[in-house]
Amino acid sequence: MRKMRLATLLIAFIMVFSVFFGCNKKEGSVSSGVVSEPTISEPATETNSASVPGRQLPGSSSKPQDSQPPKDKGEALSTIVTSDKAFNKVFAKNPIDAAYLKDVEKATSNVDMVNLAEKYTKLWQKEIEAGYKKLIQKAPAAKKEAYKQVQANWEKETPAELKKIADKAQAAGGSVAQVETAGQTMEYYRARANKIYVKLYALDKKFTYAYTGK
Repeated sequence: MRKMRLATLLIAFIMVFSVFFGCNKKEGSVSSGVVSEPTISEPATETNSASVPGRQLPGSSSKPQDSQPPKDKGEALSTIVTSDKAFNKVFAKNPIDAAYLKDVEKATSNVDMVNLAEKYTKLWQKEIEAGYKKLIQKAPAAKKEAYKQVQANWEKETPAELKKIADKAQAAGGSVAQVETAGQTMEYYRARANKIYVKLYALDKKFTYAYTGK
């Protein structure tokens, strides 16, 4: 009886040991078969658009001020209207304006516009001189002195008027101040030439300009 009890205990012990040993072996095999997860690298930092070659931030510009496109090319010349409608048509077709409008289309920078305005300012100065001489030659004696006085007053006022033009452009500021100054200076002399030629036209419908296109 005692031997049977010992045998039963031994069998029970062996069964418990077997179960325990088997569980440990199973767990060990699972842990040894675990595959490490792959390492995921951080995404590359997004490149700032300002540092990418060929790209610029909105509003930025790589062009220097003097290489920027000229401003208001479509409004290159002002329209001058006198009381003589026939003369207005004649003056609208004057060769100086025609040449200027062709040249302005070739301008690619503010510097070009300044140089162009200065060039045509000189041409209009020549028109004033030539037109005034013809006007005095053809004017009736009674009007000669009046024309001379008007011209003298205009010449006297010119320095102050040109200073006003420059001051106004500078006050507005910006990179086109020089363009504005040069352009308005040209318009100033152009307007004076117009006043002389409208008087000359009344005396000579076939008057000619000093400018020959060369």
